[in-house]
Amino acid sequence: MADERKTIEEVESSPLKKKNRCIRSIFMHANNVDWFLMAAGFIGGVVDGTVAPLMIYLNGRLFNNLDASSKDAAADMLTRNVHHVALLLILTACGGWVGCFIEGFCWTRTSERQATRMRSRYLKAILRQDVGYFDLNVTSTADVVTSVSNDSLIIQEVISEKIPHLIARGTSFIGAYIIAFLVLWKLALVIFPFVLLLVVPSLIYGKNLLSLARKTQMEYKLASTIAEQAISSIRTVYAFVGENKTSIKFSEALQGSVKLGLKQGWAKGLALGSSGITHLIWAFVTYYGSRLIMYHGAKGGTIYIVGTCITFGGHVSTLKPLFEACSAAERINEVIKRIPKIDLGNMEGEILDNVIGEIEFKQATSALDSESECIVQEALDKASVGHTTIIIAHRLSTIRHADLIAVVQDGQVTETGSHDELMGNEMGLYPMLVQLQHTEQEQVKEKGDKDLSTNAIDINNASSHRLSLASRTSSANSVAANHSSLCEEMNVEDKKLPAPSFKRLLAMNLPEWKEATLGCLGAVLYGAVQPLSAFIMGLMISMFFISDHGEIKEKAKVYALSFLGIGLFSLIINVIQHYNFAYMGEHLTKRIREGMLSKILTFEVGWFDQDENSSGTVCSRLAKDASVVRSLVGDRMSLLMQTISGVTLACVMGLFLSWRLSLVMIVLQPLIIFSLYSRMVLLKSMSKKAIKAQQDSSKLAAEAVSNHRTITAFSSQDRILKMMEKAYEGPRKESVRQSWFTGLGFGSAQFLTACIVAFNFWYGGKLISQGYISSEALIQTFLILVSTGLVIAEAASMTSDLVKSSEVVASLFAILDHCTRIGPDDSNGYIAEEITGHVEIHDVDFAYPARPNVIILKNFSFTVEAGRSTALVGQSGSGKSTIISLIERFYDPLKGVVKIDGRDIKSYNLKTLRKHIALVSQEPTLFVGTIRENILYGASDETDESEVIEAAKAANAHDFIAGLANGYETWCGDRGVQLSGGQKQRIAIARAVLKKPTILLLDEATSALDCKSEKVVQEALERLMVGRTSVVVAHRLSTIQNCNLIAVLEQGKVVEKGSHSSLLAKGSMGAYYSLVNLQRKTHNSTQPFK
Repeated sequence: MADERKTIEEVESSPLKKKNRCIRSIFMHANNVDWFLMAAGFIGGVVDGTVAPLMIYLNGRLFNNLDASSKDAAADMLTRNVHHVALLLILTACGGWVGCFIEGFCWTRTSERQATRMRSRYLKAILRQDVGYFDLNVTSTADVVTSVSNDSLIIQEVISEKIPHLIARGTSFIGAYIIAFLVLWKLALVIFPFVLLLVVPSLIYGKNLLSLARKTQMEYKLASTIAEQAISSIRTVYAFVGENKTSIKFSEALQGSVKLGLKQGWAKGLALGSSGITHLIWAFVTYYGSRLIMYHGAKGGTIYIVGTCITFGGHVSTLKPLFEACSAAERINEVIKRIPKIDLGNMEGEILDNVIGEIEFKQATSALDSESECIVQEALDKASVGHTTIIIAHRLSTIRHADLIAVVQDGQVTETGSHDELMGNEMGLYPMLVQLQHTEQEQVKEKGDKDLSTNAIDINNASSHRLSLASRTSSANSVAANHSSLCEEMNVEDKKLPAPSFKRLLAMNLPEWKEATLGCLGAVLYGAVQPLSAFIMGLMISMFFISDHGEIKEKAKVYALSFLGIGLFSLIINVIQHYNFAYMGEHLTKRIREGMLSKILTFEVGWFDQDENSSGTVCSRLAKDASVVRSLVGDRMSLLMQTISGVTLACVMGLFLSWRLSLVMIVLQPLIIFSLYSRMVLLKSMSKKAIKAQQDSSKLAAEAVSNHRTITAFSSQDRILKMMEKAYEGPRKESVRQSWFTGLGFGSAQFLTACIVAFNFWYGGKLISQGYISSEALIQTFLILVSTGLVIAEAASMTSDLVKSSEVVASLFAILDHCTRIGPDDSNGYIAEEITGHVEIHDVDFAYPARPNVIILKNFSFTVEAGRSTALVGQSGSGKSTIISLIERFYDPLKGVVKIDGRDIKSYNLKTLRKHIALVSQEPTLFVGTIRENILYGASDETDESEVIEAAKAANAHDFIAGLANGYETWCGDRGVQLSGGQKQRIAIARAVLKKPTILLLDEATSALDCKSEKVVQEALERLMVGRTSVVVAHRLSTIQNCNLIAVLEQGKVVEKGSHSSLLAKGSMGAYYSLVNLQRKTHNSTQPFK
């Protein structure tokens, strides 16, 4: 863990990470059409931004008219002035509708276009990189998944929502200051320096947020890698009961993110609390404006216009997501711009007119059974004819006829020549390797010579045809059909997402109830700030209409001090609420991620076999879904509580001041809410395909990175990119519709807002002319309830976030509520302190959940005696590894029963049972960590150092570990990339030794090793098997000749069983006999190499 932290600090301090973020990097993936859309959207944003300053100006004009009405002006003049202002407001609303529609349509459309292009270019750049890049820079596929999903989503959201909002606010900023200086330059000039007090805190907050966001991203990388490796190696995790260790390590890795999140809460509280400076400005406006009224003939409405324009234009709250997008764009563009040393996209260099061709076969037959190896080897021989061919092989028989054989040792070519030439040098390394590989084969031959001498060996006879298996599907149609329907029911059940329950989500935050109480209290109190401020502002404007200068001076002091008090109160309350909400959000996020991973690590292996549950997709959900929930609980809950508090208080105050006008204004508010809610519903209905495409792209990226060597070798980059494009065809069409509806919804909301303000003024003017209310009551009621409308509009701005959050919460609970069909820790299960290791499989039918129509085992019965070794041999697909999976209970059979020590395996507590079983697979799985940590994986906490060393010695691993610079503290890297195949396998065996199992399962444990490593590993395995119930799956028959029982499987059934010698004694009609001879033919006759 300390090493990981050090790595994070090094990355953070590197010069590359300190480069200034360029906003243009967000738009690097725009083409001419996108620039046109952005230009049109920019114009729409400018029009949208001019609406607010114009409405402020018109409101101030109306206040001045109300001032005139209070001085015995004719009622018809008041009505005419009010109607004139209302008409101007409606015209402003029409212009705002057009601008908002263009703004919403263009930015939503171009955001999807640019995000899709960015994801494709990023994946193309990743696939362009050389293999060394992945070894040095990509610690896991989780890094790529995070960039494809999280980073691209951040940028798309900023382009579609935040950038146009920033343009509108920027226009409002400029427009507000122009109006302020035009109407009363004396006041505007004096107030203008105060703007720095509004802007500077936001800029500081944005800078700090950027730094904290980068550090948080780096902190989560380690946790993401732990989760990704556990999910992609789920069988190893289950086999060694490593669920708890994985969860603990994951939880520890998340702790750093929590601390950084709390720092963000402090920073946000201080930044938003500094908005209390607005009230400081109003305190100054109150004082200085009173002087202008008394001594320079200014009007109250004009003072309102200047003060409101200055404070309105000074807010730059949208810089936060912009900084996040810059950081995300930088991470993506660094990869896109990187030119690898081995550049696949470089068209320079010599282009060959005629390519003779080169085929590289790297251990192409190492993991095949004898018959399959024979077939594949023949195909490879045919493919090699007339081509330049490079073959890497551990089975030396497969390269006997090569024109040139090069022997490599310690990175140097020590011998070259043909097979015969090399064999002529008896002291050479090649003859030693040949002899080593054929020692065991010779032993097999000697044991079977008697039988072989009395039987004619014809590899093409009937016995060999018994090994060419037909499809098993037709023989089990009824079973497959039943299982298929069952799987369909299971899939339907899983895909039905539960209704998103925010109440349940909050219940998960109960441990933080103290912080929740303080946060909610702070939000409620801060919600009261806006209506109280509006009330005092109304009193202030009414004060300006007073003719008595002494009264103006007295009231100006009171109102100025009131504004100062509200400002200080706002700062304190913001810090309290945002720190506590950050505390809630960070701990809930950590708890959800821990809960999701812990729950996922209880799922049956069949769940992970489904395409939608690949490691890339699941890790993307761990990263993205939990982050959305954090925003929901932190930012959204805070805003919701503020809205409820502010709206409630404003309505009460408005009804008290002027119930007639207030009722009308309150009744009209739902029109705005309905418009915004309709937009939310439309977004929700259209977001599902976009979410599906996001998951598809994440899964595709994860698979591409995991298999980047294969993709590079076959130049399949273009094919992968076409698959990515296909995944976005549907969402691209939906995006066009979404753009239309977004524009219409956004424009309608803005239009209705302005029209309602116009109507309120018109109706208020009628009430004044009829004597129902005073001009002072109109101003106060209007300002209070308009402030309510602004609060509602701000809350409504999170509609798209709520849409995403509801989908995420439903997806989250779908995982947490998933009913595990094979529970690993059933409290009612039998806890086996010790077992003898007797295994019985009785009348079993089995098909894998991902392939329900392919029956692997049918009416299968088999017994493994306790303390004895049993080997399973046969063609690939005959069910050997399936038996291993059934003993581990990775799957349950469709029919029949698997028993251990006479007890149904389903009745055991699975975790305690698996503690007595060890699995060594063909591909050894090592996790991020040291060699010691990997050996200790699955061992008890009481294991000491001497036991670790003894286990390593038993696995023939201690010598090479001790020879490493850091010994047992050597870092293995992602999946053990720092070690060779033989070294990884010996560490895996040491891990199994340390577990001290009663049942040992070996699934092709030596198939992918070279002959020297195989001999060392085989010796370790034979020592490990002594006195244990051992089940060995092997294609190399030389590795299982000493087993007590050998069972030959065909089509999911045992066709014969016995000891090595007894099976050979059956002669040419025996299945095992045919396998032995077929393997000898594959290795070039029954005679050893000489």
